[in-house]
Amino acid sequence: MKVPIKYIASSGDEYDLTANGILHRSANYYSWTWGVEGTKLQYGTRVSNFAREAAEYDAELVFYGEPAALRRTIRALHNDFENDLRSKAPGRIILGDYYIDCYVTQSTADPLETWTYISDKIHIYVPYPFWMQDFFVSLPVSGTTTGGSLDYPYDYMYDYTLPAVGTRSIQSDFPFESEFKMVIYGPVVNPRITINNYPYVLYATIPSNAYVVIDSRNKSIMMYSGRTKTNMFNFRNKTDSIFAKIPGGNLLITWDSSFGCDITIFHEKSEPEFEEVL
Repeated sequence: MKVPIKYIASSGDEYDLTANGILHRSANYYSWTWGVEGTKLQYGTRVSNFAREAAEYDAELVFYGEPAALRRTIRALHNDFENDLRSKAPGRIILGDYYIDCYVTQSTADPLETWTYISDKIHIYVPYPFWMQDFFVSLPVSGTTTGGSLDYPYDYMYDYTLPAVGTRSIQSDFPFESEFKMVIYGPVVNPRITINNYPYVLYATIPSNAYVVIDSRNKSIMMYSGRTKTNMFNFRNKTDSIFAKIPGGNLLITWDSSFGCDITIFHEKSEPEFEEVL
């Protein structure tokens, strides 16, 4: 199945790079490199780790159509590229179900005399070099069909199947452990969520109309109640890390169904899924 490629600027402006006078002609999104960290020996290297630097891609966009409309489109997109850089806020490229946050750091446009189309070669810089897919799991309060939710700025892949409250069985073929964002809704005292027998525990009281956001990437725990924001880092379980990555494969989740929780699991890969691109 063919999939579109989109760019969402930090301003919120969205561009379909495969429609409306834009053709996404080529890119090296499927190229990646892991660096080797190790000690050189007389014969070979003793490997201690593998790491990734920021990723960089080259792509070509072709703008075509009525000259005035063509110029408006490329001007708007280029203004958004530059605004991302000036504000140090990345845009986002979406390819199928995967996305990367990035900056367009270089553009070489080649307008023809007729202005019927423009070839624009761009260079893309990706500070965090992984393609991501957000997998959403909702743990509802007993007697309800859905948990609470936040107004996220981007679309997620949702898992709507809700078996018996208090237990969730998640089928997944994603093979790697993942970072996550967990949102726990009050009222609840000392919330505990277990994933594949591993406990995620917060020793705190979350009042009604408040919620706590646990972000494993930033190693942060914040409670929000109206306009009040409270750092809850010191209330984490200090025996089993509350920031431990969620394992790959199938998941069995249990929780006290007297409170609700939303979990966004960030599936990260060096490349997007292999799809036929428009």
